[in-house]
Amino acid sequence: MRSPTVLFIQNYATDPPHLVAEWLSELGFAIEVIRAFEGQEIPQELPEHISSVIPLGGAMNALQDEEYPWLAHERTLIKKVVDQGIPVLGICLGAQLLGAALGGTVSRLKENEIGIYEINQVSDDAIMSVGLNAPTTQWHEDYVSVLPAGATLVANSERCPTQIFRVGNLTYGLQCHPEADSSIVALWESKPDNAFLNFQSKSENETIAQRVKAREVDLRNIWKPVIQNWGKAVLAL
Repeated sequence: MRSPTVLFIQNYATDPPHLVAEWLSELGFAIEVIRAFEGQEIPQELPEHISSVIPLGGAMNALQDEEYPWLAHERTLIKKVVDQGIPVLGICLGAQLLGAALGGTVSRLKENEIGIYEINQVSDDAIMSVGLNAPTTQWHEDYVSVLPAGATLVANSERCPTQIFRVGNLTYGLQCHPEADSSIVALWESKPDNAFLNFQSKSENETIAQRVKAREVDLRNIWKPVIQNWGKAVLAL
């Protein structure tokens, strides 16, 4: 039997597990992190003690293998893990890596999502029960435009047709950033990536981090129960 250890794959220095690790730790999960952006190796096979995998976000494209060669290994591991029935929770880039690994398509948005955006649940899901007009923290220019075969769309937004998708029982792609509070967003804002540089709705009076800070209670009230729903279901396997 696999112990309750969740493996995070960190693809970017400023996108750590943060709140998601905190919320899963409260349920009794042990936390392990592969810092792929530092060159830590992604295994060909998942260690026996790992019960679930969470690939995290990053500024790169999910198929940008030449510049970030570990991404190919990450997609390979994700597919193996999903095929084995081990739960995966892909976050932002991690969701795109999940989609691509399983045969979906990753494309560029017409308009980037940077900041606070509401998403809407479009199909029943006992784990990702976000309902309508759920606030999210977003920071992306790419998305899964064609879902993998057999995947179910769970939620969308006005700008992004794929916000949450499900594959099988407990594998999900989340385009938003439940792990990020205003302190993390401030780091992203201080070192602008391509998504932010091409964002058309910047405000001179308010930073993105300030917008996130103003909604942190709402964000936590939505996303902590959702992440812990997933964690409890993983523990019950």
